[in-house]
Parts: sequence; C-alpha cells; structure tokens
Amino acid sequence: MQCGTPQGSPLSPVLYVLYLAELLNQDRSLRFGYADDIAIYRASKSVESNVAMLKNDIRQIMRWGAVNKIAFAPEKLEMIHLSRKRNANSPSINVSSELKIRPVTATGSEQPALRWLGVWIDRKLSFKRHVTERTTKAMKLARHIKGLAGVKFGPPAASLRKAVVTCVQSSALYGSEVWYGGRLKPSSAGGYNRNQLVSTRLGPLIEEVDRAIVLAARGVLPVWRTAPTASVLRDAGLPVG
Repeated sequence: MQCGTPQGSPLSPVLYVLYLAELLNQDRSLRFGYADDIAIYRASKSVESNVAMLKNDIRQIMRWGAVNKIAFAPEKLEMIHLSRKRNANSPSINVSSELKIRPVTATGSEQPALRWLGVWIDRKLSFKRHVTERTTKAMKLARHIKGLAGVKFGPPAASLRKAVVTCVQSSALYGSEVWYGGRLKPSSAGGYNRNQLVSTRLGPLIEEVDRAIVLAARGVLPVWRTAPTASVLRDAGLPVG
C-alpha cells in the first residue's frame, strides 16, 4: 500500500488523527474535529466579516490539503450563521469559481439547523430542533417497549428497564450536555436582581424529554395510568426531571 491507511485496521483511526493533527493545531481555538469531521468557527460583529474570514480559512485548508495529498468532499460542506437577530442576512461563501458554500435553510417557521455529530445546532442556539429530533426517536422506542409489557405477560421488568436505559434514555438525552445547564442561572442584570438566580427557560425542552422517559417507565412497570409520575420513575429506577 503506497498511500492511505489500512482498511479495517485498528490503527487506521489513530494514524488518520495523527495525519490531520497539523491541520487542527494551526488554530486550535477556532478549529476542532472528531474523526473525519472538521469544524471551523468564527465570531465577529457582522456575518460579512465572518464570511471573509471563513473564506480565507477554507482556502488555507484547501492549500494544505493539496500539499499533503488530502482531498476534501465539497458536497459535504455545510455552514450556518448563528445570530439572535430576526431575519438576519445569511450570505454564502464564494471560495472559488467552482466552490460556493451556501448556509443551511429551513421551511416555514422552522429555524435553520445544522447537524454535527448527531447534535442539531439551530441559528439561535435554542436547541429546540435537537430536542424534538431526539425525543421523536425516543418516543417511538418507548411505545415499542410499552407494547411488549403487560400485567400477565411480557419480559421481566429488569429486562425492560435495561432496554429503556440502553435505548430510550440514551436517545432522549444524547447531546443534553450541550443545551442543559440547569433550570436556574445567575442573573446578568445589575441592581436589585444582582447575583439572583433566574430561570434558564429550558422548561419546554425538559418536558419533551420527560414525556419520552415517563412513557418508557410505564412500560417497565404494570401500573395504572393515574399512578403518580414521580413514583413510577422512582420504582423503575429512572431519572426524575
């Protein structure tokens, strides 16, 4: 073999990461990646400035790839502008005459969102799209598990709980470290509210996750529909939101 890494070898991921280390180390504060996924981050007071800086970054990466015999896939390039402004401008990046990177779009009232490593990052960093995507998948699994359980039939509760923790809970909570920092946070305001704890307004997202886990918990234990949710979660050994 004259180039590349051996297919299927346990050394391949290590060799690949070592080969790309130089590219990421050129600017460790603005470049990061996992396996063969690389991200570039830029922040400024205008999207136009960001576009100009990103254009230079991408051109530099392309030159580095040409020197080191690495070909990037232009069709897989994605971009999103993060801004809290309504109807903010979303210009494309014209890297060259052959390469133009357009920002992700959305239909209707949805916020544009980009999926990276399984996490949906929307324009306003509200992570509503991410939670919706994860809980939708978790709800399907929870309904399936609930359909397997019964008072007089079905697998043991311990086996169902293991399925809930392995499938439903892991799916619903995937990427929660990104958006969940607690229900309260220190206030950034001055005066009377200084150093006071205020809501993070994550209640709707937490409720979505809770619905999936509660449905799965009721599949673990054969309880009445009127049974208190906290008791069901406690007896099933699942987290309480």
